Amino acid sequence: MNVRTWIIAVGLCIFCLIIPLQCFIMGNDFGVGIQGAMLRYQVTPWGNSLIPLPEELHFVTSGIYSGKSALMVIFWAAGTVVLSLITLFSLVYWNSLPQRYLRYILAGITGAGILYLASCIAQYGPLFNGPAGVSLPLGVIILFLFAVFLQVYQNFLYSEETFSRYFFPK
Repeated sequence: MNVRTWIIAVGLCIFCLIIPLQCFIMGNDFGVGIQGAMLRYQVTPWGNSLIPLPEELHFVTSGIYSGKSALMVIFWAAGTVVLSLITLFSLVYWNSLPQRYLRYILAGITGAGILYLASCIAQYGPLFNGPAGVSLPLGVIILFLFAVFLQVYQNFLYSEETFSRYFFPK
């Protein structure tokens, strides 16, 4: 049997390290930025900032962030922990992930996505638009689409059939 579960590990690494999960505009046009799973980059009139997640958690614990900003960071950190754990899990198994474990990967991706959306809602409101600004969680939507891809194309991941048969049928 030809297993292609390395696709899961590579995809999750891309979400952890490369793809920004949300773009945002700060309220009153104070700045713009992007936020990935591990860090936030923002451009404001006071300068550009690259803020790693541990630093944001320090802002919460030291009281610099409070209220909905602190809640946003807590939800975001929880989503990152879930995403990081399933990424490590998929990296350990690389190309030998048993099919029965795929449901844990899917649950982790979905859980991380829900936590990221909860983070955006906590800060910007249920319509991702409020006094704090505007959030565009496009990367989170792509994360959910990745979960749908893994669910729908399980047979591709765990079969002997070739790539062309699935994507270029006769």
